[in-house]
Amino acid sequence: MPKVGIDPGHGGSDPGAVAAGGLQEKAVTLAVGLALQQLLQGAGIEVVMSRTVDQDVFLADRAALFNREKVDLVISLHVNSAGTPDPNYVSTFILAPGGQAEKIARLIQAEVVAATGWPDGGVRQANFYILRETDAPAVLVEMGFLSNPETAAKLATPAVQQALARAIFCGLAAYLGLKPSEPRDIQGHWAEAAIRQVMAAGIMSGYPDGTFRPDQNATRAEVATALANLLARLNLIPCNFSF
Repeated sequence: MPKVGIDPGHGGSDPGAVAAGGLQEKAVTLAVGLALQQLLQGAGIEVVMSRTVDQDVFLADRAALFNREKVDLVISLHVNSAGTPDPNYVSTFILAPGGQAEKIARLIQAEVVAATGWPDGGVRQANFYILRETDAPAVLVEMGFLSNPETAAKLATPAVQQALARAIFCGLAAYLGLKPSEPRDIQGHWAEAAIRQVMAAGIMSGYPDGTFRPDQNATRAEVATALANLLARLNLIPCNFSF
């Protein structure tokens, strides 16, 4: 299986962009990055994180980590900002057109636009350090604008953070050719049809060991996650990949 590098932008003493209400880019990128890590690992993908907590990590160290670990692709997560509150589009950056990074970027961009309903800023080129210095194909996802009050309010919610992670995951799943897996313990269960529905909608998922455990009591954390996914589904469009 491939190895994916996830780079939640900024961190520690570097907050990145800051919304008028105080929401910091570093918090959004970390939340989405950790959610994306969980989704990828649940699908059997090995993940290398440039950071998993709020800490300083130099750009050179991020690139060096991914190169040392020989990841197959890199996803860098950021949130944009502008001098006016008007921009609210999403965009995905690559270093140059024509390679695997562009294929990845176009798949992710389409999923993020579909999930958020925000204007499509397209796939763009930029000489960003993480795109230039990593050996593997790398893309940088700008997940909206913190300078847009409406977008910032949404980015502060776990439901939208989870939806963004899932959209990026769906783009990666399409690129990697991942196939949906079916829990081995739901066939013939009295709730099989309902379980299939909530899994297809992205509201609930199985466990990494290939089970759903339909008769197991749910923890408060699992209920909260399912409800957050449901809230996201009410406003955002899911992909059809379940695991």
